[in-house]
Amino acid sequence: MVVSFTQCKKDPIRGWTFYKVPPPPLQITKLTSVIKNCEPPYPVTFYQETSNLLGTVTYYWDFGDGTTSTEQNPTHIYSTLGNYTAKFIVTNEISTDSADINMPELAQSSISVVSGFSYIHYNNNNFAPNKVIFSNSSVGANIFAWDFGDGVQSNVDAPEHVFQNSGTYNVKLRGTCTNGTYNEVNQQIFVNPQPQRVFIDSINLMLPKNLQSTSLFIDMYHNSIYVGRTVVKSPSSYPIKFKSPNEFVDGYFFDNVQFTNNEIFKFLISRSNGGDPPTLIYELDLASIDIQNRFYPRIYYGVEHIPHIDDVFIDLYLSY
Repeated sequence: MVVSFTQCKKDPIRGWTFYKVPPPPLQITKLTSVIKNCEPPYPVTFYQETSNLLGTVTYYWDFGDGTTSTEQNPTHIYSTLGNYTAKFIVTNEISTDSADINMPELAQSSISVVSGFSYIHYNNNNFAPNKVIFSNSSVGANIFAWDFGDGVQSNVDAPEHVFQNSGTYNVKLRGTCTNGTYNEVNQQIFVNPQPQRVFIDSINLMLPKNLQSTSLFIDMYHNSIYVGRTVVKSPSSYPIKFKSPNEFVDGYFFDNVQFTNNEIFKFLISRSNGGDPPTLIYELDLASIDIQNRFYPRIYYGVEHIPHIDDVFIDLYLSY
């Protein structure tokens, strides 16, 4: 008899997850080296990206000059000119993968300074205030001067910076070698103003067990403006899950949000009484300032009744 399993299984008693099939092997997806000076001795920083990192992962670098390292992304100094090839090996309990990188530039008596950088908006969010993470790809430089275009500078190799306001920012990087040779590069970064529309992706509602099997729904208000309501559900277990858009009637977003202290999002939890008027069970309130953008386009918020009521709360999953 042949049995095929295609998933993993959770052991609630021991608190761990085990695989019914062998997990995927390690795979090196990217291997790069950046020379950090324009003349010898050449410091070189190595970067690697590996997928399927499970279990205990070990890293091994052979720099090709008789020295090695077990760091994840090491920096090594080549004191003698030569055409070096570095070898990288990554290992866990499941598999091993390896890759080589050749560096013919290290045989040259000097190289050009070429500044370069890339960036990502933290968590793929470009709303103000906006956190940007920079990656420095400059070759031949070991002194760096950043100008973020908003009056702030930095000398960090690969900085993170928060743009407080919306706008278009001209970010400049100057990379300089120890002999004074330098090169500059510019890029524009656009930051959007704070979003005025907050979408509800889903709501998880937790209530006391005595309301189990009760027909319930949630009305939503932005201050005194009706936004929409959920469908009626009779839960057999908790939490009660409402998913947009199909399970939200009329609407599932708060519009014209200004993230000021006097704004309130209201969630009225009611019992459905069939043809009779519904009965209000709980009201949960959340100030918009509590969910203002903090570098997160998607995050959940726990809304609790004040004063606290045991076993009553909502998890909100929001997006802008």
